[in-house]
Amino acid sequence: MHQNPQNKKFQFSEFPTLSSDALILREITPADAASIMEISYYDGVQAKSEEEAAAMLEKINASYGKGESIHWGICFKDQNEIVGTCGFYRGFSNNIGEIGYVLKEAHRGKGIMTQAVRLSVEFGLKEMKLAQVTAYTDKTNTGSVNVLKRSGFKEVTSENEYLKFST
Repeated sequence: MHQNPQNKKFQFSEFPTLSSDALILREITPADAASIMEISYYDGVQAKSEEEAAAMLEKINASYGKGESIHWGICFKDQNEIVGTCGFYRGFSNNIGEIGYVLKEAHRGKGIMTQAVRLSVEFGLKEMKLAQVTAYTDKTNTGSVNVLKRSGFKEVTSENEYLKFST
C-alpha cells in the first residue's frame, strides 16, 4: 500500500481481502453485477437494472483505481455470492474515511453487517492508518444506527434527517 499524505489517496498492490470466522470481504467484479443489483447505489440512487448496477460498479472501481475509495463485497466464507457491500467512499479528506454499507434484505438482523463494518474499520484504522472513520445514516434507520453503535461508533451530530457517527 502507498499513501500520499497530501491528497490522502490509497493504492494497493493487490485488492485487500478481509475475513472473519464467518465472512469474507472481497473485490466485486463485473461478473457480480447481476447478484448485487438490488443493493447497488451511487450518489443515493439505486440501480434499476443489471446494466445500471454494472455502470455503478465501474464508477466505484474507477474511484478505487484513483485511491479515493475501497468497495468490498460481503460473502459468507462457504459461499461466493455477495450478500452485501461495505467500504470507504468519498475520498479521504483530512485522513478520515467515510464508511458506507448495504445488505440484502434477507440477511438483515443477523449481525452480518456489524462483523463487516468492524472488519472494514479495523482495516482502515490499522492498515490504512486513517485518523478516524465516520458514517452518516438516516435517523429513522434503526438497523443502521444499531450497526454503528455495536461497531464502536459514537453519535457526534444530528444534521437534518441524518445522524453523523465517528470512531
